[in-house]
Amino acid sequence: MSDVVSRAPASRPGPAVVGPRAAPAAATDPEVAQALRTGDPLAQAAAAALSADPALRAQVGVGLRCGLAAVADPHPAVAALLRELEAACDAVDDDLLERGSHPYFTIPFPGHIYDLGAGALIRSYAPPEPATLLVGTGELVDRAYQRLLDTAHWINLCMLPGGLRRGAPGYVATAEVRLLHARIRNALARAHPDADVLPLHQVDLARTWLDFTLVTIEAAGAIGLDLTDDEQRSLYRFWQHLGRLLGIGDGADPGLLRGVLDSAAATRLERRVAAVTGPPNDDSRRLTAAGLGAIAQALHDLGHVPLWAAGQLVHTVSRRMQGDELADALGIRRHRTALALAPVAVAALRLQRRALRRVPPLWSVVVGVNVVVARWHARGRRDATGYEHG
Repeated sequence: MSDVVSRAPASRPGPAVVGPRAAPAAATDPEVAQALRTGDPLAQAAAAALSADPALRAQVGVGLRCGLAAVADPHPAVAALLRELEAACDAVDDDLLERGSHPYFTIPFPGHIYDLGAGALIRSYAPPEPATLLVGTGELVDRAYQRLLDTAHWINLCMLPGGLRRGAPGYVATAEVRLLHARIRNALARAHPDADVLPLHQVDLARTWLDFTLVTIEAAGAIGLDLTDDEQRSLYRFWQHLGRLLGIGDGADPGLLRGVLDSAAATRLERRVAAVTGPPNDDSRRLTAAGLGAIAQALHDLGHVPLWAAGQLVHTVSRRMQGDELADALGIRRHRTALALAPVAVAALRLQRRALRRVPPLWSVVVGVNVVVARWHARGRRDATGYEHG
């Protein structure tokens, strides 16, 4: 999941440069093979222009918040990226932007500590090549807690109703994430021009997209926070748009995300991506340990859960979400008592959720309260975003 909202500290002029990535397994799927060599040319050109002339950031800021038409004499690369972002918004109906993310709010805000954190975030550490790149930055392990907060904040901004309209906070933040990816990709490409694998290629981006969709949905279901088929399809449609804003595909062509509008199609894409992904390595395990520690700290801070109990809880929940084989490979600990009690807690949560759904007015109130809580958290971190200066 994403490491897309991580950033270099303000004291550094650019991202840390790490060694070249080892080549993934050979792709027999032609589209996947091409995706391994493809980045995000529009964002990379804009990022290169910003590196050459930091004053252009003012153009980006005005363009994202007020539109390309508000930018006087825009740099061609900046204009091209803004034009594509605006075209992406123009291509979807407003109902999707307003209500497409509604299913996300059927889960209470604290529940996303589990599905996004113990589920998707930890799954994102399994692929060895991205894990090595992330550890190589020298910061992501040490900043695990801040990165968890940054990631949760970005997702929250995107999911709030209307959050991905032109100029809205989620739209702006997503564009900044895309530029950060491009900046890192450019730096690594300069440092290792002969590397076999393009850093942060389209397969990496598609894998992250799957973490936020397929993995998150399955992780939520594993702890009793099930979504209906219709709710899942709504989220996949919403994330198709968000994927385009992140630079997945080529303009209106969604590339690897083509036709991925439900969990069955997402599972097929996951298999295609897994075919060029190796098993977890030591860097995967380092990130997993740091990530689980950060999630436990968040539970302690937000819910006043004793830290030792929070640690056992997140390891137990994550094992349930990842399955024993992957959990063992990632070094996720077993706590036998908690594992024995987990099915009872999950069954109770699932029954409670089904009972609430059977009373539509009450269910509507629950969802509305979750939206209000999410808005409150978004306002609380308005000045604490971790990506605007990436």
